[in-house]
Amino acid sequence: MTTTGTSAVEAGELSKLPAGPILVRLRRVLITTAVAAALYTVLSTGSVATCSSGEATDAGDMVQGTCANLVLRPSWCVYAALAVILFVAIGRVARRASTVHEALRLLDRAAIVIVALAVVSAAIGLVWMSLVPLDALTGGGTLIFPFPFSAPELTITHQP
Repeated sequence: MTTTGTSAVEAGELSKLPAGPILVRLRRVLITTAVAAALYTVLSTGSVATCSSGEATDAGDMVQGTCANLVLRPSWCVYAALAVILFVAIGRVARRASTVHEALRLLDRAAIVIVALAVVSAAIGLVWMSLVPLDALTGGGTLIFPFPFSAPELTITHQP
């Protein structure tokens, strides 16, 4: 008597190609890279603004008011790093992988590094943005930008 049970079949085994599992895993890494890039784009976008009012000095002169707008945008360096990681992983699979298991392991590691880079870069940009003292924007302080994790832009306008 035969029993029928459910068996887990990896999607790559459904392909008739010997490299079917590798192609399926490569597709997964490509999708992971696209999702990580989109997540990085969403999380590393923000802005903060502040204004100082005009003040009178002891001599009776008016000091001009200043407004500062700090905008945080994604950095092209992170996108380039994601692409380099992806292409290096594909190249290593093509050149050095001697078994399907080794190729899958290389692609899994690349996916982990890609997600970690996107999350860490977005976190560094957001933490930097939240730690910027607003008084330093209009008071003439020094700001250190978090290059290459994000691309901030500071715009200062003077009001009469």
